[in-house]
Amino acid sequence: MVMADGLATIYRRWGSGRTLLLLGVSEAIALALGASFRVIVPELPLGFPGGGAARWLSGVCEGLGIAEAAIVASPALRDAASQFAQDVPDRVRGVIIADSSATGPAVLRAAVDGIFS
Repeated sequence: MVMADGLATIYRRWGSGRTLLLLGVSEAIALALGASFRVIVPELPLGFPGGGAARWLSGVCEGLGIAEAAIVASPALRDAASQFAQDVPDRVRGVIIADSSATGPAVLRAAVDGIFS
């Protein structure tokens, strides 16, 4: 658990290497990407007041000591991930919006590799 923007946030972690923050994508994707990256999957709090999601993400990264990460987010979390990337561009290498029905682990792995190259 990590405190993020005043919220106790439970998270799961897989793998090692470059950090990948997953928001709202399936656990199967997390497990598959954990073979290539350090995957962090925070449990999302219910609802955010205006702009609160980006502050919360900043708190997660700060609390876990994440200096730099790529983000893979579901379409529902597109705005939060994009706002966070805009607020702290030095911490976010890139953002990928993954439609879980169309984007499989191999496609995501290649896209994340591209971000880190």
